Amino acid sequence: MLIIPAIDIRGGKVVRLERGDFTKEKIYAQNPVSTARQWASQGAKMLHIVDLGGALSGELKNLKIVKDIVEAVSIPVQLGGGIRTKAMIEKALAAGVNRVILGTRACEDEAFVKSAIAEFTDKVVISIDAKDGLVVTDGWTKVSKVKAMDLVRKLDGFGLKVIIYTDISRDGMLKGPNIPALKEILSIKGKSMVIASGGVSSLDDLLKLAAFQGQGLLGVIVGKAIYERQLNLKEAIKKC
Repeated sequence: MLIIPAIDIRGGKVVRLERGDFTKEKIYAQNPVSTARQWASQGAKMLHIVDLGGALSGELKNLKIVKDIVEAVSIPVQLGGGIRTKAMIEKALAAGVNRVILGTRACEDEAFVKSAIAEFTDKVVISIDAKDGLVVTDGWTKVSKVKAMDLVRKLDGFGLKVIIYTDISRDGMLKGPNIPALKEILSIKGKSMVIASGGVSSLDDLLKLAAFQGQGLLGVIVGKAIYERQLNLKEAIKKC
């Protein structure tokens, strides 16, 4: 099971939010590149980068930093936040990221998602960010009428390789992952693999999630727990 460190970037800094609330931002580092090197040196096999400025504006804001990260580490990087057009996908891939994450557009435009997956294949990952069972878009500022589980079912058959599922109510709260929701997704997700996100607070949480590897759980994104030092990344990777 992959343990994937998250690097959320806003204003050129590494930050974390609580439940996606931009008014509850905490800065953890001034240099995202140094943070990327730190997690890579501790054994991370992949990095999960979110351009929070891009997520809000619908246009990548920190791509230069992302490119610097890609050049600084030798592990794959996946990037999300504001990627909503084919041109943006191409721009991100040209910067060296291994795959791009579509969120808002995946909820709003089925035809675009089908086209993007057909053209870019496994370079495209879909992120389903949910609050009270509904998909949230535009940097987690808007709640749609689309049920998260309905979107999971719809994506089956598109040729999608990976789904990232985030329970926003758990994100940044260190209260443990939403196991029931994860179980449901794993039971309906078809051929896609799943990366879980939101709520991981300890090694114990990760060991509970590891039990689902045989059911299609590819990895887990960790954020606040490693920044607050409640979870040792190197130890977690070794154990999982």
